[in-house]
Amino acid sequence: MKRKYLSTISVLLVLFVCASAAPSIFAQDGPPESQQIGVGMRADGFVSAVDFNARIWTEMKLGFEIGFGKRHGWTEVPVSVLYTIAHIDTEPVYIRPYAGGGISYNRIPLGWGYNANECVSDWQAGRECEPPTASTKIGGQGFVGAEFTFKAFPRLSVGTDIGHWRVPSGWQGHSFSETGIKLNIHYYLK
Repeated sequence: MKRKYLSTISVLLVLFVCASAAPSIFAQDGPPESQQIGVGMRADGFVSAVDFNARIWTEMKLGFEIGFGKRHGWTEVPVSVLYTIAHIDTEPVYIRPYAGGGISYNRIPLGWGYNANECVSDWQAGRECEPPTASTKIGGQGFVGAEFTFKAFPRLSVGTDIGHWRVPSGWQGHSFSETGIKLNIHYYLK
């Protein structure tokens, strides 16, 4: 399973390298004027979790994104920096490939990852066992993706991210790690 994702990420990295080596099909003037500040949402591949976000692109091929959502019972606020190598301008579609990464602020509720049997075993063995409490954990993410905009609808874009998301969280060292595909949709206000 991990090989599948690693090979997909490798293919995308090769595409990024090819994109930077073949500038004749790429727009040299940066993103369209109507794609600077957008709001949208991102869903896991099977729509098991959705977050809402805001995305801002600068003229220097840098982008910033902040989101808010519920994931597996806790609140998550991811903050990412995005970088696009090239802007692909084809006849019907404008494509913006990018790589990104950042941190996520996670508020994990009381009892996430709690196993009462482990606690009883610890207590019987003379070890301390404290019930879990709500906690704040910092996670991280790294991904590659692309945003597609049909020229007939210049303010609306759809896209996908492939990457790895990790939260060192929970009680007694439980953590959450996910490698997968996320689907995006954004509406650009400006």
